[in-house]
Amino acid sequence: MALVLFEIRDNIALLTLNNPDKRNMLTLEVCRQIVDYVAQAEQDPDVKALIVTGVGKAFCAGGQLKDLTPNQPVLEAIYSGFLSIANCSLPTIGAINGPAVGAGFNMAVGCDVRIVTESARFEPRFFGLGLHPGGGNTWMLRQLANWNTAAGMLLFSQSVSGVEAVEKGLAWKCVEADSLVAEAIAFTAHIRDLPKELLLRTKQTLRKAGGTNSHKEILELETTEQIWSINQPYARDSIAAMMAKISSKP
Repeated sequence: MALVLFEIRDNIALLTLNNPDKRNMLTLEVCRQIVDYVAQAEQDPDVKALIVTGVGKAFCAGGQLKDLTPNQPVLEAIYSGFLSIANCSLPTIGAINGPAVGAGFNMAVGCDVRIVTESARFEPRFFGLGLHPGGGNTWMLRQLANWNTAAGMLLFSQSVSGVEAVEKGLAWKCVEADSLVAEAIAFTAHIRDLPKELLLRTKQTLRKAGGTNSHKEILELETTEQIWSINQPYARDSIAAMMAKISSKP
């Protein structure tokens, strides 16, 4: 049985953790496969986004306990799976079908957007093992959540349900379990026909905007990128079509 499934639907890459008996645990082999599939999606000129989900009742139960050693190369190997998603150049969606625990929680918060079910649960679980949060979790969570939510989860070991995640701004929406993947794919409807480079550049700018308090810095960057986009055939055709539509109105 393949531990990770990968397919492309309508210009969207779908990566599915497929080890429900082990709650989609991040073994070192699974992490290697995730890294390879994310790279494959990034390199495919037709793929515009990546969706990550799991089979069964759990999204991802995190890493194997036996791999949690004070060995930096081993920890980095565990990190590699979710970090390849967190660092993915494509827009990413976490379709969270169940508990996202430990490193699985990292994978969930590493996505750009999360769509959840009522069975979804965000569980840091670091303190339960006597561990300091790792894998960049504190930074990723603070990018998503206010201090109250991040502190509640990381300092007080509180988990958050799918419904609560939407209320707290950690997820976009909560949907029925049997339509989760379909909802995630439908969420990409407006970008499937866009030029891939436009999406990649916009994600890069969004990331840079999150790392500065300077409006002027981002204004200059956005102006440069917007001028680039205006010079592209897609924008020229779209603007011309809109102008024609406006001029045809009485």
